[in-house]
Order: sequence, then C-alpha cells, then structure tokens
Amino acid sequence: MRKADEKKVSVANFNVVFLGEKDESPLLDYFDDILMPALTSGIVRKVGDSTYLFVDIEIKQDSSGEYVLTGLLVKSTVLEIKSIFDENGNLVNRDDIYPTAPFSTFVIYLKNHRMVLVENQKGSPHLDSFRSTVKYVIDTYVVKKNHELKEADQSLLPIPLVSIVGIPPKGGIAEQLRSVEKITKLTLRFYPLNGDGDIDLSAVMSGISKELRRRVGSNRGEVLYHSPKNINGVIEVIEQAEGTVEPIVNVKYPGKKGESTIKIDQIAERRKMNVAGTNRNDDLSSIMRQGKEIESINYTSEENEKIYLRNQNKIVPFIKKED
Repeated sequence: MRKADEKKVSVANFNVVFLGEKDESPLLDYFDDILMPALTSGIVRKVGDSTYLFVDIEIKQDSSGEYVLTGLLVKSTVLEIKSIFDENGNLVNRDDIYPTAPFSTFVIYLKNHRMVLVENQKGSPHLDSFRSTVKYVIDTYVVKKNHELKEADQSLLPIPLVSIVGIPPKGGIAEQLRSVEKITKLTLRFYPLNGDGDIDLSAVMSGISKELRRRVGSNRGEVLYHSPKNINGVIEVIEQAEGTVEPIVNVKYPGKKGESTIKIDQIAERRKMNVAGTNRNDDLSSIMRQGKEIESINYTSEENEKIYLRNQNKIVPFIKKED
C-alpha cells in the first residue's frame, strides 16, 4: 500500500457576492448562472510564461450528504535548467527547458463556503494564485456574457465581487504577535458578506453597513485603529472574524528600525494533510473528510443555512451521473 504524502493546505473563506442594481446576492443565488459556467468555461489566466486553468470541476456530496464543489487549479509553465552537477560533482552549464503543470486541489463546502486548497507538489498554486484566478475567470466570464446579453437586449448579469480570505488558526495570530514591541496600526478591510452576517463584529463594523456602502458608492470599506494597546483584543477580533475581514497589522519589533506589516496570508491557516495519491476519487474523499475535521470549516451561520437550503435545486443538476 502506497504511503500517504504530506501536502500543504490553506484554509479560507470563499466569499463571492453579486452586485445588482438594487441589492447584493450571495454566491449560491447565481451558482447555476455564473459560478459553474465560469469555472467550466476554459478561460485561462496568463501571467508571464505561466497560465492558470481550472479543470475537473465537480459537485460531490460529503459523508453528511452536503454538497461540495471540487476541482483543480493547474499552473502550466516551463522549468529552465541553467546548470547541474555531473556525475563527477562538477558544475556544468545547461540550457534545458521542461514543461511542467503542478496543480492544487480545492474543496469548497457550499453550505458555508469555507474551503481548503491542497498543494500537490512544490510549485503548486498557492491561495493568492487561486484568489487571483477565480476573480479573473468570473470577471471575464461575466463581461463576455453581458456583451452577448446586451446585444440580445436581455437583462445583464450582476457584477461579481470576489473576496477569498484566509482563515487564521486559533493561536496563529498570537504566535505572529508574540515577539512584537508594539502594534502601530490595525486595519480591518471589509467586503460584502456571503451570508456570514451573524458573526459578532458589530462593534468594529459600525459605519461599514451595506446601506452606507451603497450610499457612498463603494463596494468595500475599512476601519483603521492607531496604536492599539490591547494586543489580546487585536488577536480576539482577528480570530473571531473567521475570514470575513482582511486584517493588516503594522508592528514594530524590538531593536529594529521602521515598521513591519503582517498580512492575512502570513497568518492564514497552513497545515499538513496526508493524501495517499492513489486515485483522484479516493484523494478527494480523503481531503473532504479531513477538511471537515478542521474547526473553522465547520462554522455555519443561520443565514448560510437559509441560503443553502433555498438554492439546492441550483446545485443538484451539476452532480455528475455515474456511468
């Protein structure tokens, strides 16, 4: 039996909201009209010599019968070899180019839009690449589709707002702040939420309501706290946010000049997961099961539950029929 490999895993909040003329709609309201068509469209994101593409997009059910969106993000690139050691230990110049396509597996739990991204190997796409590619693909699909709809004099699709934010583990931010001399600035960036409205951040969210954002014509907002003295309070706010805000912490370390910045990707949950690598279905089942064992993956708000229940009929048609 093949020994399971340890894979690097990121945990995040897959937050996508669609902005219409009068209101904001959560991810699942446009699951069948935008999300699935976009992810299966074959749209490619190009960055330098590399391209990013979503493949093997599927809907599955986990052990509790809840619907899960799975797939691969593939990075197609070239590996340049300019030098190697020969059999005698001498450094030899080379000029070789090898195509390579490292990938990462993602699992999005549709009931609460929490997700895990599992890197298959060194060079596999990280969470920042996943975030950028999802945004590019959905934006590109909506622009193209709206051009067709406009030509046909039909109603346009709403504007997508993509905010995929890593979720810090319990104790993660505390570890990052353990050695700082002081926090000089705490910035909390807010974005439209996809059904997480009952996370209790009312004290820091005052003034960033949906109504106020609409009144001033802004989709996002932020709250800035200068020189917060209570480090434990900062830790508590970031951990309680569960990926529903993007924190940026400016700090000063003892004996160092200037400030350093701690961003969400530095404190987002990064863990190891054992994946056997025997076959695609077994690997997915293992990832889905282990993902549900992560504490932050299991949070579901009352609003999450309502959105999920009313939109299940939009998910079911995408379940692949077994041959």
